[in-house]
Amino acid sequence: MPAALQYADTREQDPKIQALLRSATDIFSQKGFAEATISEIARGAQITPSGIYNHFSGKEEILYTIIHDFLRMSLDVLKEHLEGIRGAENKLRKAIWCHCKLMTIHRSEAAIVLEARSYPKVYGSPAFSAMKEYASVIIGIIEEGMGEGLIRNLTTPRLIRDMIYGAVDDLTFNWITQDGPSPFDRAAALSDMIIRAIRPETAADASRNDPKALKQRNILKAATRSFARNGYSETSMADIAKEAGVAEGTIYEYYLNKENLLISIPEDKLTQLRDHMSGRSSEQRLRRAIRDLFAFYNDNRDFSTILVLMLRANKNFIHSPSHRIYGHIFNILEDIIDQGRQAKTFAPDADLGLFQSLVYGTIDHIIIPWVIFNRPYDLMPVGEEACDLFTSALKA
Repeated sequence: MPAALQYADTREQDPKIQALLRSATDIFSQKGFAEATISEIARGAQITPSGIYNHFSGKEEILYTIIHDFLRMSLDVLKEHLEGIRGAENKLRKAIWCHCKLMTIHRSEAAIVLEARSYPKVYGSPAFSAMKEYASVIIGIIEEGMGEGLIRNLTTPRLIRDMIYGAVDDLTFNWITQDGPSPFDRAAALSDMIIRAIRPETAADASRNDPKALKQRNILKAATRSFARNGYSETSMADIAKEAGVAEGTIYEYYLNKENLLISIPEDKLTQLRDHMSGRSSEQRLRRAIRDLFAFYNDNRDFSTILVLMLRANKNFIHSPSHRIYGHIFNILEDIIDQGRQAKTFAPDADLGLFQSLVYGTIDHIIIPWVIFNRPYDLMPVGEEACDLFTSALKA
């Protein structure tokens, strides 16, 4: 472990180290880590550049120490605020409120954390351990809520964590770079939107994700592939069962015979086509648009790496023509949401700016570990669950 992190408990009594950390925090937050120099940090701390190396091995260790100390302090504050609070929903609201307040009060440290998320080396440093420990509090609350039946069951509670931290990160970045509302100003509204998103599924949601319904859709997909590949006459129910990975008898729980199965294939697809052509289902349109976002990132991994790691937290990017296109993409979602508000599918007071931070921030937090750790999984399954959460966040 780096020396500066080993003696964290005694660091407060060392005025030179504290002066170095204050100087580095100011310079990193104003100029960015890449542009800051050891000479500037030393000058701000009123010591010689060579004197820095008596305490830190270099600029990176200073960065990790600032992040580590900020998150350790934040963890202590968060735990204190959660003491005595009962119920997962109340705890989650308090945790969101506390996180928004910390990011607002400690603006310089927040700016450094936002920038550092895009540095791969951070994820092998002690600062990453502090990140995980801080995030584990939220994970614990989400798991508690799932156990109580107050939060919908998901493949992983990390998706909700990504929504919370992603949305707050996006709000913080917009506040710092574009003079938007502070995260603390939006804390209550964000809590409402996230709680709406994660509450247990409605009957319609549950039917869509019911294991029997999922199995039936799997059988239909397998039948479609088999019929298209081999023809109707040459395809047996046993062939379809093998393709679907189920027992042949299972198919007969849903369909009387092979012809009944064939005739049933178009219903779901034609319904999707009808809704697409008519434009009357704003929820379906929104789901399709969000799926398109995930599919684009999934199919363009190299571009996703550049966008999320190198550009999204770049203050100069927000003034580029490319960023304006990024904004136009969300305008498409706004049009869909407006249609849904008029049709009373979505809440008439749905906050579009907050929803934009929720969507883009969540996607950023999903993609960062995907590209940094070079994980091979497909983004689309998590995208499907994200679609459920995003559409629920907008409902009245």
